[in-house]
Amino acid sequence: MDETSRQAVDDGAPDAEPRETMQNQLNSVQQCLLDDPFNTQALTRAGMLLHEMGRFEESEAHLARAMSGRRRSGDPSSTPLADIHAGILTQMGDCYADMSNAELAEKHYRAAGALAPHSPEPYVGLGAMALKDDRLAQAKDHFETAARLKPDCAEAYGGLAMVHQKRMDHAAAFDMHLKCLELDTDNLVALLGLFQVSCRMGTFSKIIHFLEVYLDRNPTDTSVLFCLATLYAREGRFGDARRAVLDILEREPDKQDAAILLAQLNENLITAES
Repeated sequence: MDETSRQAVDDGAPDAEPRETMQNQLNSVQQCLLDDPFNTQALTRAGMLLHEMGRFEESEAHLARAMSGRRRSGDPSSTPLADIHAGILTQMGDCYADMSNAELAEKHYRAAGALAPHSPEPYVGLGAMALKDDRLAQAKDHFETAARLKPDCAEAYGGLAMVHQKRMDHAAAFDMHLKCLELDTDNLVALLGLFQVSCRMGTFSKIIHFLEVYLDRNPTDTSVLFCLATLYAREGRFGDARRAVLDILEREPDKQDAAILLAQLNENLITAES
């Protein structure tokens, strides 16, 4: 295996990497598989990359081959191998969830949880499936288990926030979204969830902070910038709101919502100056 292929195989799971970068890594891993079609590490890495790229059926096939190889390579009941096996099962569960096959997704999450009961990821998966079907009590139990196993599991707190939000318990949802964002400031789902809850509660100072932190790292996200502009306006910070809207319109001149908000802000600024 050449050094480029080895690096592509050894890298961790991709987190919102550019598609071109992921494709280059996938090409390197596939080159490795041409030399060794049963390399379970390469199969697992390929499955993870394919999943990130939205190619779920191909991902599931690679992960299934990797798991089959793991079975042949030794006893999966030993702790290190069991953890690897559970990770593959969890990835397969994610693939089936993305393909809307709830039955197989839950089957793989449960199998992963049985192999690695100390791992939070299978319980996050089970919680997400229960949440999708509005089985809120089950979802809450699964997310709480994940949080107990890993107190810094951002996904668990994000899931609990969604449970509370569906139950219209806005205060509890606010706290859980906040906890999630303290652990993962780039979690867009939690960020927008906190925005929704803040609008319900009329409490904006903390969400403004997290929106600003997120935009420092993702300055081209005009959807989040529009949320921030709206909150600035609600807080009477018309100048800040206007600057944000002008930034949006510079990037997206045809964005009607931003144009309407700009007109309102201009009126507010004229009134404030008179």
